[in-house]
Amino acid sequence: MRLLAGLALFGLALVGTGAGQSFGQLQALCGKDKDGVAQLELSQFMKHVVSEDKDYAVVVQLTALSPRYKCDTCHVVDRALRAVSRGWKKSGGSQKRLAFGTLDVENGEELFQQMGIDKIPRLMIFPAGKGPEAMANSSPREMKLGARNSHAEGMAVRLSELFGVEIKADVPVDFKKYLVNSAAVAGAAYASLLAYRHINLRMLGRNVWAVATITFVLLMTSGFMWNRINSPPYLGQTRSGDAVLFAPTQSQQFGVETQIVATGYAACALCVVLLVKHVPRVSGAEQRTLVTFMVVASMLLVYSYLNSVFRLKMPGYPYKLLLP
Repeated sequence: MRLLAGLALFGLALVGTGAGQSFGQLQALCGKDKDGVAQLELSQFMKHVVSEDKDYAVVVQLTALSPRYKCDTCHVVDRALRAVSRGWKKSGGSQKRLAFGTLDVENGEELFQQMGIDKIPRLMIFPAGKGPEAMANSSPREMKLGARNSHAEGMAVRLSELFGVEIKADVPVDFKKYLVNSAAVAGAAYASLLAYRHINLRMLGRNVWAVATITFVLLMTSGFMWNRINSPPYLGQTRSGDAVLFAPTQSQQFGVETQIVATGYAACALCVVLLVKHVPRVSGAEQRTLVTFMVVASMLLVYSYLNSVFRLKMPGYPYKLLLP
């Protein structure tokens, strides 16, 4: 809200009335980019985008694409926005006066600092303020970049709903991905065939099957499939360069989260196995009681940590165990 409220004030201070903005000038900036995404300087952003006295809409990403910022999510959103812009460009873009742009922190550092922008990327919608395409509420708004909207197809669907026109993303076919996946499937099928021919699967024993089953369950419950589908960055990063292990929202996660959560689940599963299979074999009642308390305490500590992670991603969750 601070960003949305401050944009207009900053624009007035910088360019005054904002007169002279032109959709044609903005289109010329878009034409300089192969994907049709205008690379905006701060003055161009305030002149062509922020002013409400315009008869066209603009979608702008506030981002940091320079390698020195190490913002993997910025590049994910940038690729998605470019795919949407290409799709709009290929369709002719004649249904609506709509443009796409980028304001990088290196070009808009003054705005980023004055508005207190400490989280990027951000995708901003600037609707038309007048003319036949004007919206009832022409104030700028932010489109949340969750798991769906951070990727081209989801972003295109959300923008189509917002503007009332069909916007399709132009996502190039990733032949390398298909080749790698096909090779992996073929390799797995061949390995399974060899195993079927030369290994007596019944001789592997219950423990092997139990470990394989638990491993599969951990992969499915820890977010591994979500990572495979959405390809999130392995780690987050603050503006000062410190590593961030957990994304502070339920709609996004980092790759390392899957490994941490899976390890926690595995530790809890191991504790249960120890309580059921091994603790009863401990000789002596006192030793058995001591080992039982140690295993239960370990399980409670690990589960408390997992619960605290859940509370981090769901700030409104009211319950906690041992850890805050």
